[in-house]
Amino acid sequence: MSAITTALAYSTDSAGMHPSHTLPIKLRAIAEAGFNQAELAFPDLEAYAEQEFPGYRKLDDNGNGDLDKLLQIATKVRKLCEDLRLSVLTVHPFSQFEGYEDTQKRATGFERAAAWFKVLKALNCQMLQVGSTPDPSTSSDYDVIARDLRQLADEAAAQDPPICIAYEMWAWGIHVNTWEHIWEVCKCVDRPNFGLCLDTFQICARAYADPTSPNGLQQDPPAGSADAQLTVSLKALSKTIPPEKIFYLQISDGSRKVTPDALRKSAQEQGISPLYAWSNAWRPLPYMDTVCPRADKESWGGYLPVLNVCEAVLQTGWRGPWSYEVFYQEDMSKDDASSPAKWTKAAKDSHQLLIKHLKERGF
Repeated sequence: MSAITTALAYSTDSAGMHPSHTLPIKLRAIAEAGFNQAELAFPDLEAYAEQEFPGYRKLDDNGNGDLDKLLQIATKVRKLCEDLRLSVLTVHPFSQFEGYEDTQKRATGFERAAAWFKVLKALNCQMLQVGSTPDPSTSSDYDVIARDLRQLADEAAAQDPPICIAYEMWAWGIHVNTWEHIWEVCKCVDRPNFGLCLDTFQICARAYADPTSPNGLQQDPPAGSADAQLTVSLKALSKTIPPEKIFYLQISDGSRKVTPDALRKSAQEQGISPLYAWSNAWRPLPYMDTVCPRADKESWGGYLPVLNVCEAVLQTGWRGPWSYEVFYQEDMSKDDASSPAKWTKAAKDSHQLLIKHLKERGF
């Protein structure tokens, strides 16, 4: 393990998108590629429960469903991870939770959290990732948002063992969608077990890229250009966020292989923002063309300055877990048994190249 990283994880939902890519297959691929942790996607866990228990009822917004069966699956996954010498870094994504002023909606979110906490305990996982809500019906008042997340952190801390909350900015979040936003919320929450998940893709999606523009870059940003805007943002990040409040760093690139018109059309059909559609389907690994050249000789299309974002995060003094979370639907959704091993191995090679370049910059 590099001195730059304390642990190295790969996300299960990034190890294949076809139903044949089952959770056990993904976890084995993650371990065989040389990762010592897995970031576990809750939908992957429920898909495994459906495979093992026909008729399984997924947990709803209240946390109601076949929870007992899901806990059995979580215990089974924990044992498999132990056999593979993997630990579960975090479970994601816990979303559409914060900012509701309706008392019933608030109560629903905490009931769901209570169910998820039981799943984390069964997995022997002590971190829950919360994505900033995209729900426009929620309050824009950061005091209201922080109120909910503070209570969530307190309830998480009361678990045995205690759980910490990693809050991630989603670029399509309705009120919280930049690293500056999550840091403001984090300060308001003011709990030791509440920190940040920083993500190279999400940061660039707000401070550098615009996949709906002709050149893939933000047009007329305040700093004058996309490069200048990102430089200003990253310089501020490196001097602002205390390293102990960064709980982990997610790594991925963004691709220009999708045209602006095709992306808008896909987003409209799904009823989501273009940034969300881009995130779900067009996030290759950094240096993907080098570590995993395509058979058709085409590029994977990655163009985000991932290295610069990693450098800024390290300049805070932070050294912690890195997790690779990538989504390339065009390739991952194929019924291809080799896909989990291909992507996890490429991620390990990508990480080694990223570390090499960071060391060249003095780390």
